[in-house]
Amino acid sequence: MKVIAINAKLLRDQAGNNLYYTTNSITLAGGESLDVILDATGYTSGQVFYLYTPNLDHLSNDAENFGGLMTEVHIK
Repeated sequence: MKVIAINAKLLRDQAGNNLYYTTNSITLAGGESLDVILDATGYTSGQVFYLYTPNLDHLSNDAENFGGLMTEVHIK
């Protein structure tokens, strides 16, 4: 994926040059956001990819103490 913005600020220098970067993992702190472009070229329709916290044992719902991010990307 290509990261193009961090915390709603486009990754460009003062001369207008793109400072985008490509990565396969991202670490976010509470309240942070990233804008990324996911290139799904070569993948087939129906494939599902998961974006998640590496601390899966901390994902929870309801009255439990822990929580975390988990979402799916569906290729159409």
